[in-house]
Amino acid sequence: MQNDTSSPGSVAAEHSGAETYEIRKHHHALIGLALGAGAARGWAHIGVIERLVEAGIAPRVVAGTSIGALVGGCYAAGRLEELKAFAASLTRRKIFSFLDISWTGGGLISGDRLTGLLDEQLKDVRFSDLQLPFVCIATELMTGHEIWLREGEVAPAIRASYALPGVFKPVHHNSRWLIDGAVVNPIPVSACRAMGARLVIAVNLNSDAFGGTVIQQSRGRTGDPRRGPHSSSSMLRQLIGSGDEPGLTTVLVAAFNISQDRLARSRLAGDPPDVNIVPRTPDIGLFEFDKAQEAIESGREAVDRMLPDIEYALEVLDRAAEY
Repeated sequence: MQNDTSSPGSVAAEHSGAETYEIRKHHHALIGLALGAGAARGWAHIGVIERLVEAGIAPRVVAGTSIGALVGGCYAAGRLEELKAFAASLTRRKIFSFLDISWTGGGLISGDRLTGLLDEQLKDVRFSDLQLPFVCIATELMTGHEIWLREGEVAPAIRASYALPGVFKPVHHNSRWLIDGAVVNPIPVSACRAMGARLVIAVNLNSDAFGGTVIQQSRGRTGDPRRGPHSSSSMLRQLIGSGDEPGLTTVLVAAFNISQDRLARSRLAGDPPDVNIVPRTPDIGLFEFDKAQEAIESGREAVDRMLPDIEYALEVLDRAAEY
């Protein structure tokens, strides 16, 4: 596996109007980044990575679960800017166009259209091609085992990691049926430590337990309501929800999010990160992928709040290395 981090380190984006804080000297500790699950709030990971790199804190190993696997995989492949551009282009109507409803199999959404988008960026890219070590977390459906994907093609591994139970179909990968890694490890701190990280920075997207998790607010209809109860737009409203009434997928994801939050607290208590970054995203619903800019900005702000703590932790590790 190649360890050249020069390309990921170059992803810093221009950002005006914010105070700049840069780590004042070069530190030698191996930094790991654990990117957690959180559906649409996961776009905050993009802002986190951008701001860390700008401040001179380029992660050397990355582990991701669900949306964290998507962002982490694109970062490791040097495709973060492309992912950011895609996220910024999303509208509510465009999001609906990606939801290929399937009434057969193990999920409401087949995921084929999203697979096509992922393949455009990562087709035939293998873990051995990445610019830094990356682990993708999934769950084996039949056994409940936590699976660390770090060999073979990257795109199928990412698809398995975000295969939310009941929403997306399970992914058959390496002779196993896999589902969302958040079922067993929502914030993969342990994977970063296993890859040798001396300082682990975790990004927790599920701290706002009461912040818009359950009800997905509707911001207008898509399509003509006169088309009847069996129109595609009507079915989407039943799945996503309308007004103050949650739809089927909203209930599934919200229930899963609540369980994942409890599991994350337990896992982080047993294996805490050295730094815990918590983007504030209470106004971003779990399906509001069109709020990318808001989420990215929340990620940047979350890093700014923690930069002094990160620098202090790095200085302590440097002193420890001298003994």
